[in-house]
Parts: sequence; C-alpha cells; structure tokens
Amino acid sequence: MSPAILACDLHDHVEIICMRRYPVLIHQLDGSTIQGIARDTRSTAQQEFLLLDKDGQKVEIPLLQIERIEVLDANAPQQQIWLQQGGSCAI
Repeated sequence: MSPAILACDLHDHVEIICMRRYPVLIHQLDGSTIQGIARDTRSTAQQEFLLLDKDGQKVEIPLLQIERIEVLDANAPQQQIWLQQGGSCAI
C-alpha cells in the first residue's frame, strides 16, 4: 500500500510559506496547536513533514496530522491553509 500524501496544490502553498519564512500557528487534527516559523518540508518513504523553528528548536510535524495552517503575517496573500481536502500528488 502506498503512503498517503498531500494534494499537490496544498503542498505548493506549504512550500510558499516555508520559502517566505512566515510565522505560523499550526492547528493539528488532535486539537493541539504549535506556533513557530515555517522553514521547510521533508519527505520519507512513509510521510511528509513540515519543519518549524520553535524557540530555537527544530520541530517536525507530519503534514497529514495538520488540519490547517494559520499564517501570522498580515501581508501574506493567504492567511489560512486547510490541509484536510481530498486529492493527491503523484510524484
């Protein structure tokens, strides 16, 4: 069975917030939140991660455990990115 992955258009939005190093508030599916600076994404054979800087520490959050990303920069073109939509990205 192949691993579940994020839809391509959503992955593009995540990459953009990382390139711009936006401060973000991550809302996870379990109801918890984590705030930090979006830095990068990382993939393994099993899953994809969002990499955050939080208080000088690197934090990895599985993309499929994120409900939405709230961008905390008023100048960002998109303030909310909802990750729990259908679709896939064939890489």
